[in-house]
This record gives sequence, structure tokens and C-alpha cells, in this order.
Amino acid sequence: MDYCIGVDSGGTHMIGRALSLDGQLLAQAEAGPGNIFLNEEETIQNLTNVLNELLGQMKKGHCQYVLLGIAGVETAGNSQVVAELLTQKFDLPVYVISDAKLALLNGLKGEDGSLVIAGTGSVVYGRQEGTFLRFGGWGPLLGDTGSAYKIAENTMKHCLWMHDLGKTSTLTTSLLKKLGCQSLSEAVSVYNKCGRKEIASLAVIVGELGASGNLEAQEILTSEAHHLAKEVLGLIGQYQQPAPKKVALAGSVLLKNKFYQKALIACLKKQEASIEIFPVSTNNANGAIYWSRWK
Repeated sequence: MDYCIGVDSGGTHMIGRALSLDGQLLAQAEAGPGNIFLNEEETIQNLTNVLNELLGQMKKGHCQYVLLGIAGVETAGNSQVVAELLTQKFDLPVYVISDAKLALLNGLKGEDGSLVIAGTGSVVYGRQEGTFLRFGGWGPLLGDTGSAYKIAENTMKHCLWMHDLGKTSTLTTSLLKKLGCQSLSEAVSVYNKCGRKEIASLAVIVGELGASGNLEAQEILTSEAHHLAKEVLGLIGQYQQPAPKKVALAGSVLLKNKFYQKALIACLKKQEASIEIFPVSTNNANGAIYWSRWK
């Protein structure tokens, strides 16, 4: 059986899949970090290990091509060098794109449209007739609109605002418990020592409270969803007419928090009633089966 290989190489983890050309999963392999800008040697080694494992399970002669979506490759600017290196190493056609473009390819199944990613951070990508567009994604200080990080940050600010008014937010107790603190002043000290992912993890609490009907949590989630929707609409506004109508949703915030997802969809639909919005349900490595639509 002819097949292809797709690898989603992210900053903390990579997943490789051997797939029949109609999308059937034939084999899977995993490895550690895969951001080539942060650690090129480690990323190349992990990619090599994943490909060796997959090709060891399959008949190499039936592999038609390998598509790698690698974090940091656009910043590093070495996609062609990596493609040539691994093409020679494995004697197979190897193509290299960014992990974000692989997500776009998979989410839209090779068609034109937009992809919204909201996890720890956020970014909006789009493609129209071979032209790629981007909106946002400028990190926690200047961007990451509607992300888990921003939800957590604005929850903390809200609790402090209420505290300064001489009131207690209904979110404070849960926030303090998560941070392991007895007071907001202690929480401020702990918060400022946390890393980006630690802060983003606080958004899970807000999501759970919002889902259970907490109005303050729902207000924060709705506000962040609306800010992210503006970025999606900003990207859609850059398309040539007629603009592609499909919008795929990805990332833990959008896929796991149904209240947030519904708030984003409602805002988008209010402005662009004709757009088609849907969650991405497959691993991005599956994008390899749509590669022929982009080449």
C-alpha cells in the first residue's frame, strides 16, 4: 500500500504518522521537542528517530513523500537545508514547512480559508490561492489575544480590581487555591515568578467556572473571545473577493472550552453570517495527505 508520512514537530513534542493516501492511520511514532530555531541538533535528531521508527514499521519503497511541519523553521530560515539533508538521509522526497502551516493545511484539508489557534498563545493564519496571511501571534506582552495566557492575566487583574474596590471576586478563592496562596498580595508575588505556561494553566479554572455558570468567569471568557474574533475578522478583511468562507478552530482553549468556543462563533457569525466554522478534530500530522493540493 502506498503511503505518506506527516510529522507535527512542536516546541515540546512531535508526532509522526504514516498514513495511507486516503488518510488511514498505519503507524505512529513520537519524540521530544522539535523547535528547530531553539535547538537545531535536538530537533534533527528527534525527527530522524521518528522517521526511522515509522519506516521500520512500514515498507520504505511504498512511501511516496514525507511532510514535516517544524516549529521555528521560518524564523531559522533553513527549511530547504533541512529538506535536502533528510531527503539525502532517507532517500525519499522530504518537504519542510512550519508547524503552523501544517496546522492550516490539516485544518482546512488543503482548501483556502482561515485557522484560529488559541492555546497557551494565539494566532490566526489564512491562505488564499497560494498566498499566506497572518494576524496576531505576537507573544504574551504584545499579542496572544484570547489565549489561555490572556484569560489568566485578565482574571488576575479582575480579582485585583475587585480587591481594590473593597470587594471580593467570586473567582478569587479558586485562583488562590490554584496558586497555593492565602492572599492576593501573596498571589501577586507568586504570579510574577511564574512562567508563561504556568500562568496559562490558570485559564482552566476560569473555563470550569464559566461552564458551571459563574458570571464573572463568563464575562472574562466572552470578552477575550470577542477580542480574538476581531483578529479573525481582520485577517478575513485582507482576502481578495470573493473571500474564502471556511474558518477552522484549533488549540486547547477553543477545543476544550465550549463556552468560549460558542462565544467566538457567535461573534464571528454576527459579523459574517455566511462563514463556515468548525473545530479541527485530527492531529496535524494528518495534513500530509492534503499536500498535493498545495504543491
